[in-house]
Amino acid sequence: MRSLYLTLLFIFILGGAVKAQKAPVQKATKPGNDTIKSLDEVVISALRTNVPLKEIPASISYLNSRQINTVSKSIAPDEALRLVPGVKVENGTDGSRVHLYIRGQGILSESGFRGIQVLIDGVPVNDPGGYCPDLYDVDWATVKNVEVVKGLAASVYGANATGGIVNILTQNGGDKPVNTSLYTSAGSYGFWKVLGQVDGKQNNIDYRVSYSHMQGHGYREHQAFMGDNFSEKVNWTPSSRIKLTQILTYTNYFNQNSEGINLYRYENYGSRAANTDAVPYNEFHETKRLTGALLGTFDIDKNQNIQAKGYVRSNNYRETSNNGDDYKPYVTMGGSAQYNLNCGTGNLVNHFSLGTDFQTQTLTEHEYAVPDEGHRDSTRVDSYWSRQCFDLDQILINQIIKQRSFGVFLIDKLDIAKKLYALVNVRYDYLYTSLENNIPTPDSISPSGHRIFSKPTYRIGLAYDAAKFLNIYANYGTGFVIPSNDELYNNPIAWGGFNALIKPSTSQGFEIGARGEIGSSFHYDVTGFEILSDNEFYRYSVEGRGNNTAFYGNIGKSNKWGVETFVSWSPVRNVLLDAAYTYSHFQYTSPDSVKNHWMPNSPEHMLTAEVSYNFLKNFTATLSTEWQSKWCIQVDDSIYNQYTIGQTYYQKGSVRSSWVDGYNTYSLDLKYNWKLGWLKGELGLYVKNLFDEHYFGFTEPNNGVDYNSFQPAPGREYFVNLKLRF
Repeated sequence: MRSLYLTLLFIFILGGAVKAQKAPVQKATKPGNDTIKSLDEVVISALRTNVPLKEIPASISYLNSRQINTVSKSIAPDEALRLVPGVKVENGTDGSRVHLYIRGQGILSESGFRGIQVLIDGVPVNDPGGYCPDLYDVDWATVKNVEVVKGLAASVYGANATGGIVNILTQNGGDKPVNTSLYTSAGSYGFWKVLGQVDGKQNNIDYRVSYSHMQGHGYREHQAFMGDNFSEKVNWTPSSRIKLTQILTYTNYFNQNSEGINLYRYENYGSRAANTDAVPYNEFHETKRLTGALLGTFDIDKNQNIQAKGYVRSNNYRETSNNGDDYKPYVTMGGSAQYNLNCGTGNLVNHFSLGTDFQTQTLTEHEYAVPDEGHRDSTRVDSYWSRQCFDLDQILINQIIKQRSFGVFLIDKLDIAKKLYALVNVRYDYLYTSLENNIPTPDSISPSGHRIFSKPTYRIGLAYDAAKFLNIYANYGTGFVIPSNDELYNNPIAWGGFNALIKPSTSQGFEIGARGEIGSSFHYDVTGFEILSDNEFYRYSVEGRGNNTAFYGNIGKSNKWGVETFVSWSPVRNVLLDAAYTYSHFQYTSPDSVKNHWMPNSPEHMLTAEVSYNFLKNFTATLSTEWQSKWCIQVDDSIYNQYTIGQTYYQKGSVRSSWVDGYNTYSLDLKYNWKLGWLKGELGLYVKNLFDEHYFGFTEPNNGVDYNSFQPAPGREYFVNLKLRF
C-alpha cells in the first residue's frame, strides 16, 4: 500500500511539472558566478563512470561552487550540504567534528559514520569496513563541486555505501601559470581561519597547493578546536591517451570534547555547560593524518580505457575520556582497477565496466586507565590547547586489529533509442577482520579471533529522458552494512576483544523520481523511496562498565520511506530561490517491543531554503532558513517510567520524554564583490542563527533516568570574511 502511495505521489508531481512547463517563464540572471547547469551539462563521476545526470537512474544531488560557497564560513559539511534533501548533518561541536546520515543510514554511530562512501578526488576516506571517522581532510573553501548519491543506488561500492556516496571534487589549477588566493575569516567565540593557495597551469600540467589554519573556542565550555589542513594536487597529461593525478594531504585536528549533558544539567547550569567529566579529565580528540594517492586513466583506443588508483594513509588518533586515554594509530593501504568498454551503434550502445577494489588496514590500540570519579582532578582549570592527561599504570586495552576487504563489481549501462537508459551493477564483497589481544584473560574469555563478512549486492534501474522538463528514473537495489571497528571492539563481555554478538545489517529498497528544467529559470528534483532493513543496529549499556555506553547490537527490522524534493527557481532577474525538503517516516517493524517506534535521530520533516538577491551589480544578500521537526532520542521509552517528578536530584515539575523539540533558524549572508586592476576580492558578513534560537545540535541515547545526552547548538553568531584572488 505504501508503494502505491509513493507511486501516486510521483504521478501527481509529474502532472504538476507538465502543467508548469506550459507557463511562460522570464529569462533571468542568477546571482553568483556559477549558475545551476542543465541536465545535459552535468556529468556525474560518483558511480565510477562519467555519465550525464539525465542518463542515471538514481537520486543524485549535484552542488556547484555557488551553492557550496554561499555560506562564507566554509569549515564544515553542514554548511556545504545544507541543500541536499535526505541528508542530515549534526554539528554539535560548532567545528568540523560532525555526524552524517543519509536516509537514516549512519544514525547512532558513536563517532564518525558508517555505510556512507566518502571520496575526496576519487580517494576513499572509509576504512575497509566502510567506517568514515571524520571529514577533516576536506577544506571546503577549496571544493569545486559535490555529488551526493542517496540510497541503495550506491551499492556499486558494496558495504561501504549502503546509505549513499558523498563524492567531493576539489579545484584544479587555474588558467594562468600562477594564481594566488587568500581567504580569511573571523567571528564569534574566538573563531578565525586563514587559507593561502597557489595554483596554475603550464602546458600539460595543472597544479594546486593550499594550506589553512583555523581555530575557535567553541560555544560551550571545553569545546575549543584547532585544525591545520595541507592539500596538494597535480594533474599531468603526458599524452592524449594518459592522464595522471597525484594527491597529497595532511590534516592535524584537535578538539576538546565537552560531550552531551542531561536535561537536569542543561536546565540548571545553562546551554554552555560541559559534561561534569569533560574538564576534570580533559577529554579531547586529536587526529594527525597523512594521505598520498596516485590516480590514472589510460586510453587503449577511443572505446576502451583502464582506470587505476593506489593510496596509502597514516593516521595517529588519540581520545581521552573518563574511561581511559586511548591511542589508535593505524595505516591504511588500498587501490582499485577498472576496465571500461563502449560498444554498439545506432539505437543500442553498451557501456561495460569490470573492476575490483582492495583495502587493508592495521590498527594498534593501547588504552590506559585513568583515575575513577572519586579521585579525578575536580579543581583542574580548563586550558584551550592542553594535552595533559592523568594516566595510571594500568593498561585496559592492548590489541592489534587487522582488516582486509576485497570487492569485485560489474557495471553495464545500455543506451536505448537515445532516450531510454538501463543500468545494472552487481558486486561481491569479502571483508576479514582479526583481533590479537595482548592482555592475559581468564580461560572463559577468548577476546582474540576473527570475523568474516561476505555478501553479493546488486542494483537495476531505468531512466527515461522524456523531455528537458521531464527526466524519469526508477531503481531497485540491495545492500549490507557491517559493524564498524568501534562496534566490533567495544566488547560488552570484557575490556578489549571482539563483540561476537553483533551481525551485519541488510537492506533492500526502491526509489522513483523525476527531475528537469522548465525554461531557463526553474529546476526541480523529486524522489520517493522505501527501504526495508533487517538486523538494525542499536546502542545499549552494560552494568559495571561505568559511563561506557557505546555498546552495539542488532535490534530487529525497520521500514524507512519518504520523499525528497529540491527546487531552484529564479522568478525575476537577479533573484534565486533554492529549497530542499525531506519527509522521512522511519520506524521499527520488529520485535514487538519496539514495533512502530520511530528510529532515533530521524525527524519527520526537514527543510532548508534560501533566497539570494544580487543588487547594485556587486552586492549579494542571501537569507536562509532551516526547519526541522521533533525527533526521537531513545528507542526504549520505559526508562522514563522510572522518573519521579519532584525527585530531589532533578528539577521539580520537569517532565522527561523520548522526544526532542525541533527548531527553526534563520541566517543572513551579505557579500560585496569588487575588482581593482589585477586584484579581485570579496568581502562578506555572515550572521548565523539570526534570531538567537536555542536548540540541540546533536543528541545521543544513553540508558538511565534523565541520562540522555544533549549537545546545545550555538545561539547567534557573527563572522566577517575576506577573499582575495590575484
